[in-house]
Amino acid sequence: MSITMSQFLKSHGLQRNPFIEEEAQNDKVFEDLVNEAGYAFNHQAWDKFFGEPPGRGTSMIFGVKGSGKSALRLALEKNIAHFNREHSERILLISYDDFNSFLEAFKRRGDQDRKRETAITLKDFGLAQHLDAILVCGMEALLKEVGDESIALNPLETYQRHDLMMLMAFYLSGPPDRYHRVMNDLRGQLLPRGLMERMGSGTKAAFVGLSTLGIAPILRQGFYGAVARAAAREILVRSRNPKDIKRALHAIPSGYLQDQDVKRRGWRDDDDVRRLFVTKFIDVVMTLGYRQIVVVMDKVDEPSLINGARERMEDFVWPLWNNRILQLHPNLSFKMLLPRQLYEAVRKAGSEKANEARFDKQKIIYPFRWGDKQLYDMMSDRLRICRVDPSRPYPLNNLFDEAMPMREILAVLDRLRQPRFVMNYLYRLIAETCAQTDSVDDRPARIPREVFYQITATIGEDIKQYYQTLGESPE
Repeated sequence: MSITMSQFLKSHGLQRNPFIEEEAQNDKVFEDLVNEAGYAFNHQAWDKFFGEPPGRGTSMIFGVKGSGKSALRLALEKNIAHFNREHSERILLISYDDFNSFLEAFKRRGDQDRKRETAITLKDFGLAQHLDAILVCGMEALLKEVGDESIALNPLETYQRHDLMMLMAFYLSGPPDRYHRVMNDLRGQLLPRGLMERMGSGTKAAFVGLSTLGIAPILRQGFYGAVARAAAREILVRSRNPKDIKRALHAIPSGYLQDQDVKRRGWRDDDDVRRLFVTKFIDVVMTLGYRQIVVVMDKVDEPSLINGARERMEDFVWPLWNNRILQLHPNLSFKMLLPRQLYEAVRKAGSEKANEARFDKQKIIYPFRWGDKQLYDMMSDRLRICRVDPSRPYPLNNLFDEAMPMREILAVLDRLRQPRFVMNYLYRLIAETCAQTDSVDDRPARIPREVFYQITATIGEDIKQYYQTLGESPE
């Protein structure tokens, strides 16, 4: 009768299986390791990606699925959370990775535009649309911290309050009444006494103006309506009723809005307008005591309109590879975790695109892979953190027959290259060992050499099939 996996693990003092989870976001073992290790990450690219303070400096990582990009991102996020707990000057993390809603709204708006002669495509999703989407995500991130009472809005100057209210009116997501619920919560921090009572009274104000033959209120209401219609028309990554935007704009002096040049037609693809909006957002965030804004871009292969196709990913990402944005402000940085296939676009970029992106100014990490000793240390750490006593080292070779040469273990890890492959391989080794072992005595159960060679003989074909499923080729 074969032994169970729990018996095998228990013989090594393990309370849980270190190799059962392949996805970083669900990996409690990795989370425990990152917490324990002082929020460091065991990879040679970590410092280049990480920055100091956490998140500073734009960097791009190109790696295959399973290479550890998600783990790298989670480690960065934990570092930022830890930094924010320890410092008064916080870091604002903006997650730019849920693209479906933006792309679907963009396509829907394009399909409704009767002036277009051809169907809208991902090539039409330009820099302005990326910045609109990032501002939506940024507004969510900032308001979450304000809602958690981590940040107060009192330090803002009057013009900055107007900047923030305009950006909220344009980019706050959610149902129509959300803006007013948020504004009610922030009433004391943003608005002079009595102004909230005047919000939403546009129709009444226009009627009063008409009945008293006062033309100014009517013109003012017309102006707010024109600005609201322009915002609804020109911002394509979200759908918003102009009446809701107009109601939100009433908290802002009309003179301020006139200075912003947002009433005109044609700024849907105006990058300069979006750079101005992003600059306003940065100015507000810095005044609130933050020292850095970090935009993490991930999962570009996952939207339904992209579905992992290299050409579509390239069309989608290229507009954001713009040095005027990537180096817009020293306190704004981008961390891009990208599929390996996109590196070909970087490598083969023509002179015009290369000059626009200035890849020489961005920190590019390619190839993103692991060495055999790094993988060995990582798996040893996973073993240690899962033991009853996690304070003492527990090297990976403790799982193997004592006669197994270290060079052969390292050689297999070098072939596997990716943490996901290694964990799957070790899980299979343990499972097969359990199937071929009758009993466990006082000594730890070990993986026999014959099981090692049996499973190792299949890994080449397994890796090949894995990449074929992804539509990629191994590095």
